[in-house]
Amino acid sequence: MSTSTDPAPALLEVRGLCRTFGDHKAVDDVGFTLPPGGSLGIVGESGSGKTTTARMLVGLETPDAGSITVEGRERAHRPRTRAERLARAREIQMVFQDPYLSLDPRITVQDSIDEVLRLHAPEADRPGRATRLAELLDQVGLGAREAGALPRRLSGGQRQRVAIARALAATPRVLILDEAVAALDVSIQAQILDLLARIRREQGIGYLFVSHDLAVVRHITDDVVVLRHGRIVESGRTADVLSAPQHPYTRLLIDSVPGVGWDPERIAESRRALAEQEA
Repeated sequence: MSTSTDPAPALLEVRGLCRTFGDHKAVDDVGFTLPPGGSLGIVGESGSGKTTTARMLVGLETPDAGSITVEGRERAHRPRTRAERLARAREIQMVFQDPYLSLDPRITVQDSIDEVLRLHAPEADRPGRATRLAELLDQVGLGAREAGALPRRLSGGQRQRVAIARALAATPRVLILDEAVAALDVSIQAQILDLLARIRREQGIGYLFVSHDLAVVRHITDDVVVLRHGRIVESGRTADVLSAPQHPYTRLLIDSVPGVGWDPERIAESRRALAEQEA
């Protein structure tokens, strides 16, 4: 199943991905394609399998079955060597919901980013890394004052910008954002989303947005897959899926978003339709 209407060489291709924990099948036969420079949303309620899917893509979980290829290179297996781990990290990076948990609270922003640069660009000397560090901070809208600060001295939005800069320091081909703006105020969300859109235009990085927030998905993605109980129930162009959903579960997600004309009875109707389909 391709989620792009225009044929393009796949940047990321996922086929038949499965992951079971005990008796629970968290991900069941998930597949999608991300073209170069594309932006794909993975949506669903808590427990739908979207974060487990993301963790398999980045190598934090190993699939029980299925394939993950990045520009034709198979990445479903667990990296066996340090070189393989670094190679995967240079292909796919992940930005988490809470940046504070992914940043070392004991070291400054500049040292945190320099750590990644030393790991993935060992040939660069100190002046070269300093130049690249300044470029990354400027790219995410941070300066010298934030560079010398510890994470606890920064706002939530600033910490998320640091997390994005740190991910970009590895020069990934794919950036996975797991609820990356969910904990931010709406105004800060908009700033981060605009920042990500600009980075995508300038660098051609492919984005994978894992989110329950349909407004974010509508704003930032080209294509979307909808997960329920670990399986894809609907997929396609984001505008088409969110404006004319075909599956009762997708309609339920859309009807559950508060807004102008929000009607609890419509939610009840969507739940009844979903229950009838699954009966």
